[in-house]
Amino acid sequence: GPVAEDDMHLGLTLRATVASVALGEVVFLLAVGTGPSFSGEIQTVGANVSTPTPFSHWGPEVEKIYKEENGHADYSAEIHYDLGLYFYEQGEYDLSLEHYRKATEIDPDFPEAYFGIGLLFYTLGDDDNAVRYYLRSLEKNPRDADTRNNLGLIYYRQGELASARTQIEEAIRLQPEFPDAFYNLGLVLYQQAELKDAVHHFLEALNQDPSYLRARFNLGVVYYELGLGDLAEEQWLAIQEQAPGSSLAVQAAQNLSVLATDTP
Repeated sequence: GPVAEDDMHLGLTLRATVASVALGEVVFLLAVGTGPSFSGEIQTVGANVSTPTPFSHWGPEVEKIYKEENGHADYSAEIHYDLGLYFYEQGEYDLSLEHYRKATEIDPDFPEAYFGIGLLFYTLGDDDNAVRYYLRSLEKNPRDADTRNNLGLIYYRQGELASARTQIEEAIRLQPEFPDAFYNLGLVLYQQAELKDAVHHFLEALNQDPSYLRARFNLGVVYYELGLGDLAEEQWLAIQEQAPGSSLAVQAAQNLSVLATDTP
């Protein structure tokens, strides 16, 4: 079952990195962060999760003000939330959790604080507690698209594709201009072998954000699997032009080599 809150020690910093490429195989980028790959040929990179934004009037000055006051002031729930976010971004997860929890103690109906705790546990790979806090956030605000998206990614990471699809589809219904959600739903559809629908969702992610190179990369993979090599080549060449020298460009070059080998 879930780990008790007070038993959790959050001193670990995780950094998502692009996984190594298996030679001779077309690489597919997934929305999972620290979980295993789904097969010998599918590699993983960091998740496209939604992240919080500052809530109080402190905004970007949160670190400066906190240091000046030396942590002794009687802060509002919103300021504790901003401190939770600040320490999360610094990788100081114990302090982040402390301030997020303080925010929920001051204001038990503060969905953003529960969202922040959920994201923190997600980052640490503690799916049980992440789900627990995302659901608590949704109890307070069931119409939050970011929480739906992130909850869907946990279900995706756990291989619960139907539940993942339900949550991410609801995120898109609530927020139609949401390229990450379209991208993530494309990944779910790919895993469900609904390749034409996956194409549609990767294309929509690119329509909303033409610089979304992960969507372009994976669109190429789906085209490849549909036997549309020319369209796959077009996507991977575009990545090399848009982001020369990047890790995605390197992977695109390897996929182009595979495509050249496959083409008579």
